[in-house]
Amino acid sequence: MNITADRLSHDSAKGVYTAEGDVLVTDGSVTLNADRVIYHLEEGTAEAEGNVRLVSDGEEVTAEAVTYAMESQEGTISNGTVFIKSRNLWIHSDSLEKRGENRYTADRVRITTCDGENPDWAITGRKLDLTIEGYGTARHVMLETAGVPVIYTPYLLFPVKIKRQTGLLPPTVSYSSRKGIDVIQPLFITLGDSMDATVTTNYMADRGTRLGGEFRYMASPRSKGILFAEGFNDRKIDDGTAAGSDYGYSGSPDRTNTDRYWFRGKLDQSLPGGFNAKLDFDWVSDQDYLREFKDGPGGYTSTQDGMEEFMGRSIDDHTDTVRTNSLSVVKSTNAFTASLSGIWNDDVVARSQETDDNTLQQLPTLTVTQSRSALGSSGLQYSMEGGATKFYRQDLTTATYDGERSYVLPKVYMPFKVGAFSVDPRAGLRGLWWDTNTYDATSPLAGTQTAAVPEFTTDLSTEFYRIFETEASWADKVRHRIKPTLTYDWQDDLDDTLYPTFDTVDELDGKNNVTLKLFSTLTSKKGEGDNPTYRDFVTGTLSQTWDINEEREADQAEWRNGLTKEPLKPFYADLTFYPVDGLSFKFDGTWSWYESEILTQNTSLTLGSGLGPKLTVSHRKTRDPLESIHESLGITPSASYDSSENLVTTLNMGLGRGFYLDMEYERDLLNGTDITKKCGVTYKASCWAVFTRFEDSTDDTKITFGVELTGLGGFDSSYSTD
Repeated sequence: MNITADRLSHDSAKGVYTAEGDVLVTDGSVTLNADRVIYHLEEGTAEAEGNVRLVSDGEEVTAEAVTYAMESQEGTISNGTVFIKSRNLWIHSDSLEKRGENRYTADRVRITTCDGENPDWAITGRKLDLTIEGYGTARHVMLETAGVPVIYTPYLLFPVKIKRQTGLLPPTVSYSSRKGIDVIQPLFITLGDSMDATVTTNYMADRGTRLGGEFRYMASPRSKGILFAEGFNDRKIDDGTAAGSDYGYSGSPDRTNTDRYWFRGKLDQSLPGGFNAKLDFDWVSDQDYLREFKDGPGGYTSTQDGMEEFMGRSIDDHTDTVRTNSLSVVKSTNAFTASLSGIWNDDVVARSQETDDNTLQQLPTLTVTQSRSALGSSGLQYSMEGGATKFYRQDLTTATYDGERSYVLPKVYMPFKVGAFSVDPRAGLRGLWWDTNTYDATSPLAGTQTAAVPEFTTDLSTEFYRIFETEASWADKVRHRIKPTLTYDWQDDLDDTLYPTFDTVDELDGKNNVTLKLFSTLTSKKGEGDNPTYRDFVTGTLSQTWDINEEREADQAEWRNGLTKEPLKPFYADLTFYPVDGLSFKFDGTWSWYESEILTQNTSLTLGSGLGPKLTVSHRKTRDPLESIHESLGITPSASYDSSENLVTTLNMGLGRGFYLDMEYERDLLNGTDITKKCGVTYKASCWAVFTRFEDSTDDTKITFGVELTGLGGFDSSYSTD
């Protein structure tokens, strides 16, 4: 410990140092400034008065007088203020007691996270007990805004922490015609440095109480998992009557079950010998559950976000009625991969409606892959792929079958260069073996069959580039790079009336295509020396395929659409343009030469980035080719075309003086209807915020209000009608 002062005296008999005038006491990470300090050497305590300032890790105390034990970090603070940096929390009291490194108590106290002498809000109370990286409690609490009392509560519990801590998360309160009063209260539980859990209680006045839990763990980067389970007994059913019509969804079968649940999770596990296992499961009680509980804590959207963030992979869409469950064990080296997996596709409708289930399952699949490798010193390369799968259906029909399939696909590569051109030919032979079970034993697909399907592909490519000097402020040089590639792709076909087809391994319709692809980039360079800055500010692709088989085919029934011969496949183009920071343009689309129109188009323009104003306008269009063909041939239009056209606009910006606006609008241009309309306004002060949002979609209309006191959390409430 060190003491410096204008005047310093020592009473050796009493073991007391007296320091006066600009006193500074340091002891490790603790510093004490005051006008006068008396230090008792034997007790290790300092009595400071006059402009006292005591600073330790994460805390700062200013007071008229302080008595402080340097080793135990205990003491009393008279007419002082404690500032906790991690929470920007100010605690003022006439008499505070510091009880150890992280704990404070006081009889009368004022708390705020606002800076300044006259804070926008403050909490006054009695019997404060506060632990840093824990919680604070106070009794007879009054919330004051601008010095005016507005809310009283006999007891308050609030967090004073940065690290993960067990405690209640902010609740969600809403009203809906489907559920009545709807209250969701999550409880977060820490289970050590590598595990935690969240328990959620969802009270729905008209439907019952839904209970759910989430568990996460991370033993290592390759051994981690996230598990969810929830359920409740529903008081309402959708039985096709008028009374139940509010509890189902259009286009969905009746739901008569009251026992409703959803179990889902993803696990990664490192195993001995360099093996790694992955488990994905998704089991839901009925086809309406994920639509009904899409939003909010524990809902589909929060589950999807948690899975992608923590595990790096997603789950099936909330509208999918066939849910994927899988387990795999994989062993990988630099060039070799072997995996054993099983996939169960759960047909929720078939299971919940107790109807025949002919969903195809894969139980199990063994796959072995040898990646492209050199074949000795011959200049040739090779790869190998093969596997065996047991396909299973719970119920066979006259149109379905199951059984076993094995295959092997060796390939040989012979890359070489001719001048500035690179040539990469490769040839393979796909060997297939089936043992098929059919509903009708006399079917030509029944029993054991074999086939050998050859394939050949070659790429011819080169590259051109040129560097331009520029005097632009954003670049010293610009490189334009063009890479054209000509590809010939041929594969024999399998007649699906003679051979089984289970998946993409044996779904071989034959190919005989020539594709010309042109890839181009513009790259800027700014700066010289060791740290120049490079940026691809324009990238684009053009691609066109000629289908030789289509051109040679005389049988109209074998043409791709069965109506017109179209050897030129749709022309593809994409473009990404970043002219300056804060402005980007993206486009991709396909064009039909025969219908002379765009078949698919995705266009977006974004202005702004980061924390500033940001406007995004997106236009998405899909044109069913059959619709255009039917129109040109005068065929009566169908009601089942897969055509769509949507416009989506989002805006986030500051309005000045602490106000912020966020908006989203999506419109179905094809049908002339609005899909989503959202508008929210938030006011942010230095230590509090208030917001309101309006949301109107095809399924829900909701108004939400929220208040947040910085450092102490917030509370949301909303009204919605389904």
